[in-house]
Amino acid sequence: MADDPLDIIRQALRPERWAKMERALNHRLGAVRVVIENLHHPHNLSAVMRTCEGLGVQHLHVVDTRENTVPSRRITLGAHKWLSIHRHDRFEECGRDLKARGFRLFAAMLDPGAVALEEIPVDAPVALVFGNERDGVSPAARAWCDGAYTIPMYGFVQSFNVSVAVAVSLYSVTQRVRQRPGGGLLTAEERREVLEQWLPKSLRFGRRLVRGRG
Repeated sequence: MADDPLDIIRQALRPERWAKMERALNHRLGAVRVVIENLHHPHNLSAVMRTCEGLGVQHLHVVDTRENTVPSRRITLGAHKWLSIHRHDRFEECGRDLKARGFRLFAAMLDPGAVALEEIPVDAPVALVFGNERDGVSPAARAWCDGAYTIPMYGFVQSFNVSVAVAVSLYSVTQRVRQRPGGGLLTAEERREVLEQWLPKSLRFGRRLVRGRG
């Protein structure tokens, strides 16, 4: 409808702005999600958000049982505005949500049964789970995971910083998912939901216009 606030916003955008938004939307993945659990340092959370956005991963799940960690906008560079961020007080809530959506969960952790990063199966939706900087993935999170994986390393150190681990893992998994039939992209329904989230943020008075709808 012509008087729909979202349609008004869309028509008010500069053509180059809409083209950039449409290009990002066309490459957004729905079949890969990231879960981070109880990160202590805001800069790590911020770096994870920037990585997700840059690699086209739309959904980030933040499990925070201790405090409400606020990202640093200086590090995210606005990336957080374009993500669908799901916050959970307990991992059980997160695990139940992802399982209901058909996701298999793989924890980044040292484990006797862990597979190498490149061996994570991508024939079904995948959620990568990362624990905090000190304790790693919690037992509560492990109970919901379908498996574990490690990033092969060839130096003296045995682990990466969590934000680096997310970046390396996401690059590997998203590249393989994009080669699948359909590319793991957002469904038509997800695209609509994302546009409803993006458009009000794309115009100076967009949010006010949408709040006044109806």
